[in-house]
Amino acid sequence: MTYLPWESIALLAVLVLWGFIGLAPWCVALFVTRGRRALTALPLAFLAGVGGGAFVPALGAKGGLGFGISLLAALAAGALAATFVARRATFPTRKELS
Repeated sequence: MTYLPWESIALLAVLVLWGFIGLAPWCVALFVTRGRRALTALPLAFLAGVGGGAFVPALGAKGGLGFGISLLAALAAGALAATFVARRATFPTRKELS
């Protein structure tokens, strides 16, 4: 019997998809904060997307609806991580800019 790692490849693809969906709000936070502390939040946003997406199947949601909800959960978790970073970023005053 030959082993075809299709299930492993599919699982890895879904994890990467959740991670990249979690990075979408990070891109918005990158522009809002003008790049301050955004690079340090990159792994946080990626892992938050993976965690948010994996949370839905862990609760028992399966099938196409569960997959769609997990994509939304990955987006929401990435948005929470990006908001956390955006609030911690320091913005310069007008005096510092001139």
